[in-house]
Amino acid sequence: MIIERWEHRIKAGHVDEAINLIFSVDWGRPFRLFQSEVGPLHRLTADVEYESMAEIEKAWGEIESIPEYQTFLKNWQPLIIKSERTFLKPIEMPS
Repeated sequence: MIIERWEHRIKAGHVDEAINLIFSVDWGRPFRLFQSEVGPLHRLTADVEYESMAEIEKAWGEIESIPEYQTFLKNWQPLIIKSERTFLKPIEMPS
């Protein structure tokens, strides 16, 4: 399993708009979206679970076929300060 984690710094006053925009797109797979509660404000984090890097590459290869994706990008860019993507793998506790 690999988690693709997107961390977005959103311009002040635009967090709700950013959340609504994210949920306006059918991304084709489930994801979890988090909003900062304490600490740095105006942050959104999205976690998407995949089985492999190959599955991630396939999903991103198909994203252009999502009809609302180009509209999303056009509307997303003015809302963000910075976005970062990290790939995380679980660590099993040694027995």
